[in-house]
Amino acid sequence: MITYEHYKAMHIFFILCFFSSMGFVSCQSKLIQKKLGKWLVGLASFLIFVAGMGLIARLGFKHDQAFPLWVKLKIGNWVAVNILFICLFRLKTIEYKAVITSIILLLAWFAIWLAVNKPV
Repeated sequence: MITYEHYKAMHIFFILCFFSSMGFVSCQSKLIQKKLGKWLVGLASFLIFVAGMGLIARLGFKHDQAFPLWVKLKIGNWVAVNILFICLFRLKTIEYKAVITSIILLLAWFAIWLAVNKPV
């Protein structure tokens, strides 16, 4: 059985992989390398979700139990970051890219705050 600490380490590692891959994609100009980077971002995002669900299971939540508000907010945050990532690389103007990147970083901060404080 995987322990809470292992899930937590995996979750943090995959978050680092996600943001590193996002930076890799933004710095690449060749189409093949961009596609590889986007694939890596998607894989890291999926693994963030899997490790996060493992963390929730280790906290003692059951399948028939409703998630608390902080878990629902973190899942919504994860969805929003992924949608913003897609928007980030479809835009052509640099001004909007800076705004979206700032929003993604604010959402990352919010996710960290939710994980640390676990409000109702």
